[in-house]
Amino acid sequence: MISVIATIGYGARFSGDSATPPDFLFHWSTAIVTFLFDGIILLLLLLIARGLPLRDTFALRRPLSWPTAWKVAGGALVATYAASFMEEIVIGHGSREQAVPQFWDPTRVDAFLANAIAIALFVPIVEELACRGLGFRLLEAYGQRVAIVGSAVAFALAHGAVIDLPWVLVTGLGLGYLRSRSGSLYPCIALHTIVNGVAVVAAAALPSG
Repeated sequence: MISVIATIGYGARFSGDSATPPDFLFHWSTAIVTFLFDGIILLLLLLIARGLPLRDTFALRRPLSWPTAWKVAGGALVATYAASFMEEIVIGHGSREQAVPQFWDPTRVDAFLANAIAIALFVPIVEELACRGLGFRLLEAYGQRVAIVGSAVAFALAHGAVIDLPWVLVTGLGLGYLRSRSGSLYPCIALHTIVNGVAVVAAAALPSG
């Protein structure tokens, strides 16, 4: 499944069709496609995990320790933003593949809110179920390190990352380590939601056009 998603992402990336219009968060079509695409992924995940105990397969349980989970999440968040800051310095915001275009249109707030829910909430849930949920569980048989690194690589490939590969890998490694230390998917979803949510809010709050 990850290979199919990666093929689509890299195919668009190298064909030159991956340019993101500055107002893409203000199109209803963006939200609809996002919900449909990730909805299909969610259904496929549930089909693959059919017959397995879902709570254990996707680590849908309380963390072993909430204080530890928050400490690790804080460290992972710092690492994510440090890597992002370094990329901003080296290549600039406009050259990044995963950057959300800085744009605001007060006449299309409804479409923006729909996209914010899709990108900052639904997408993190589905991606974490895939990478730190089922993917981590399958790789865990080979050891925690393999599961952390393997799920991070899958995460990067699923995003079709090239220029942003270092940043996406750092983010994925942080999320994987959080999953390993906490034993739960919930802190991973929370951290992923924060990263995506901040990106969406910042793009609207600091428009360049």
